[in-house]
Amino acid sequence: MIFGFDNANLMLQQVDKRAIIPILKSGGAQIADECIFKTPLFIDNPKGSYKNLKIGKHVSIGANTYFDLMDEIIIGDYTGVGPGVSFLTHWHVGDVPMKKLFPYKTEKIVIEANCFIGINSTILYGTKLEEFTLIASQTLVNGQYKTGSLVAGNPAEITNKLSEKVIAKLVSKK
Repeated sequence: MIFGFDNANLMLQQVDKRAIIPILKSGGAQIADECIFKTPLFIDNPKGSYKNLKIGKHVSIGANTYFDLMDEIIIGDYTGVGPGVSFLTHWHVGDVPMKKLFPYKTEKIVIEANCFIGINSTILYGTKLEEFTLIASQTLVNGQYKTGSLVAGNPAEITNKLSEKVIAKLVSKK
């Protein structure tokens, strides 16, 4: 990263969307083919690299997405991320007395293939979405959701499930 991590992060907020993938890859991100990123993009990692970002093929990332890369964020193939989504891999209240009650915690986020995350949702550390999970807009996601779950709310709840028949049709159309 020729300009340094902080400058690269500023560039991610201002550059043409075609420059995002080369910037991320230069900082260690693993990004497969045919991905689309909209700007601006916001990334935080005091460790100064993008190596905790792993994105599969044909993934679309909406504008104003926030990635906290203190731990891994893994996004599977054919997944869509709406605008304004936040991925938070850690919890830290700072160096204050309250840290005794809420100690520092970090955990990766795993989004398997063929998922969709709606606009302005927040994905918290330790979340795992299995294939074909759909997250409604403005949902606070924390936990693990099985294949085909339709999830909405704050806190997130499973509101419906895709049937095996529907999932089989989706898989056959690739």
